[in-house]
Amino acid sequence: MKLPLLLFLFLSSLAFSQSTHTLSGQVVNAEGAPVFYAHVSLEEGQQYAVADQEGQFQIEALPPGEYVVKASAVGYAVWSESVVLDQNRTLTITLTPSVQELNNIVVLGKTEAREVSEQPIAINSLDTKPVMDQALGAEQLLKVSTGVVVRQTGGLGSNVNINLNGLSGQAVRIYFDGIPINVFGGGLQLNTIPVDALERIDVYKGVMPIAVGTDALGGGINLVPARKSQDYLQTSYTIGSFNTHRFTLNAHKNLSGKLAISTLAYFNYSDNDYEMRDIRSITENTLANGSVVAGSEETIDVRRFHDRHVSGYAEASIQLRDLAWADRLDLTTSYARRDDEIQHGAFITNTAVGEAEFDINTLAQRLDYRKALLNDRLDVRYYGVLSVAQSQVRDSSRFRYNWRGERLTTTNASGSELFPIPTLREGRDLGTAHRLVLNYTLSEHFALTVSEFFRYTEIEGNDPVGSRISIGDTSLDPNTVPSRLGRNIVGAEFTATLLKEKLTTVAFYKNYDYNAESIDILQRSATRLPLREVQANENGYGLAVKYQLHPTMFVRSSFERAVRIPTEVEIFGDFGAILPNYELRPEKSNNYNLGVQYSTFLSTHQELFLRLDGFVRSQEDLIRPDAFGPENTRFINEAQVAGRGAEFSVRYSPIKNLRLSGNFTYQSNEIGAGGNAAPGQLIGNQVPNIPQLFYNAGVRYTFEDVFKELNTLEVFWDYLFIDRFSINEVADLDRANPLFIIPAQRVHNAGVIYRLQEEGLRCSLNVQNVFNAEVFDNFRIPRPGINYQFKVSYSLQPNR
Repeated sequence: MKLPLLLFLFLSSLAFSQSTHTLSGQVVNAEGAPVFYAHVSLEEGQQYAVADQEGQFQIEALPPGEYVVKASAVGYAVWSESVVLDQNRTLTITLTPSVQELNNIVVLGKTEAREVSEQPIAINSLDTKPVMDQALGAEQLLKVSTGVVVRQTGGLGSNVNINLNGLSGQAVRIYFDGIPINVFGGGLQLNTIPVDALERIDVYKGVMPIAVGTDALGGGINLVPARKSQDYLQTSYTIGSFNTHRFTLNAHKNLSGKLAISTLAYFNYSDNDYEMRDIRSITENTLANGSVVAGSEETIDVRRFHDRHVSGYAEASIQLRDLAWADRLDLTTSYARRDDEIQHGAFITNTAVGEAEFDINTLAQRLDYRKALLNDRLDVRYYGVLSVAQSQVRDSSRFRYNWRGERLTTTNASGSELFPIPTLREGRDLGTAHRLVLNYTLSEHFALTVSEFFRYTEIEGNDPVGSRISIGDTSLDPNTVPSRLGRNIVGAEFTATLLKEKLTTVAFYKNYDYNAESIDILQRSATRLPLREVQANENGYGLAVKYQLHPTMFVRSSFERAVRIPTEVEIFGDFGAILPNYELRPEKSNNYNLGVQYSTFLSTHQELFLRLDGFVRSQEDLIRPDAFGPENTRFINEAQVAGRGAEFSVRYSPIKNLRLSGNFTYQSNEIGAGGNAAPGQLIGNQVPNIPQLFYNAGVRYTFEDVFKELNTLEVFWDYLFIDRFSINEVADLDRANPLFIIPAQRVHNAGVIYRLQEEGLRCSLNVQNVFNAEVFDNFRIPRPGINYQFKVSYSLQPNR
């Protein structure tokens, strides 16, 4: 009985297997390169497949018959062919570019930003190309990124603080071309760089890659400058509210197949004289005897009057290619300048700053070397920077000002407007950073990366009116004694790609070592030079895993034991209001991340992108400023902080030329136990001055052939919401002092862009804060109401 039954089952399965067939193959372009994410479908039914990264596709269990097979991809004409399926068939589908599509801006395959965003380590890469024609700065593009809040103390060029997944301040490292931005001196900063000077912005969350190689607490932002390989010229000019002017220039010229030159430059100017509402301003009363005394406060709407910002950056680069000893060598010289009037300190009080100023200029040299060795199995990259910065702080006025811009009769008892004592400090700072990365391909599926990052900072200067230290019978200006900080970070990373490249794992280890030396300015009287030296060594490690569930969908998870070394100001102080703390320990954190991403082209013009991420963070020895005496602060190690949150982002193009986008973030950062808790501090309270919930949404539509064939008109609208939060620690927002609560904020931005394709000319109008909402920023500093920017851009590509 068993034999006939087995025979029957075998014949049945054989008959069934012969009744269905498989259609498979590869989608390529005219050059034979794979077209990933091409959509292959059968007109007769619902069956379809999406090509993977090699262009391969497969549709199974098809009954015999004749089918009309269609294939489509963005930027290509639809391919269609009738196929008789009487057995398993393998097709090679060749797509040809669509002339109509190529008349517009089309991304063929994956952009570099998208490639970066799909790594096992969670990186959100922001491509600047879609917004390059808008009058935006780098900080404004970050504001609409998932999980990022940008905080400023004023208008263009003001001090900026980034909040990323609950991390803020120095815990979030900012990089320019992969090197910490403060190596280039204070002349180069996030909110002075326009978007058209950048190729993209990479936002690292939870894990910092070995190739970056620096210390961070699980968050970092890398500003990647615009780099072109073809002959190119792009320039723009923006004029806007508050007498704002911005100029950019980016050019590249290939002199031969091995030699090229390029330049990147930008300039910013703004009076920043925007209106602030309901500001407390002090008044003065004249007594009968003619003397003047401080009076009561008045609440008025005022314009900022001492907040001018001027900044500029220029670099020139020589690039060598395809040499016997170097695949690529870039030599770059850059100069940065920043000049600021200072309107107020960290808070808005009842008096204004009317004379204090700050300026800095930095000259930097950069070298970028790359070479592939051992039959291209070993990639070597060295990146080095040397910078010298000259700065000056001028705060020695005895005069006081009210918010009407009037000089008061009563004077500052301290003789300064910002610091506890007057200062005319001139600084001379030396900064250098060196990174060496070796990437060795062990086999088709395994690779090893080793990195070494060294950074050294030396700070010195002089202050003719500042504080002095007594050493015996000698009075010493502490600024003249150099402060030094050196850090060395070594890392190793092992990458494995398994299961037909569906599974990617990255395991890594980092060692952090630093040494700091400075004069102890708290020792006002000593018999010998009071030098202090501190050093520490910490270890970090982690693992990142990505699994490709489908060509359109993957999940990833990561863990890192992260370490952040204290900065120069946190250890040494700044010889003004912030004092040194040589017992300061590095911050440490355990970061856990989990996410899923789905992305597909539903048709030639329909694209859908979904991403959901969650994180849990446990911080130790959090570094924060703390009151020290009646007038000063210093940095201390804080109680433990427990952070957690979730993020969701979506992009959808339902029809041609229409793009919808949005993202949502919720995060919580609770103060835990610790010996440095301030009086009244309660375990379980939220870390102050960090919003918990925020989201934004945007819509863009492009009209084609406007006024002239090929010319386009793009209209856009963005909406940003930030829920209310407190700038100091409170247990209940409903019962807190309203003066310390930043209310819920709703900001609408809109604009239009007109592109003259043949002329290479674009014009745009941006309207920020369309409904003139009252908006606050860091520590309840008022931000501008409705304002306008008009931008004209021109690009020339001789070989286009």
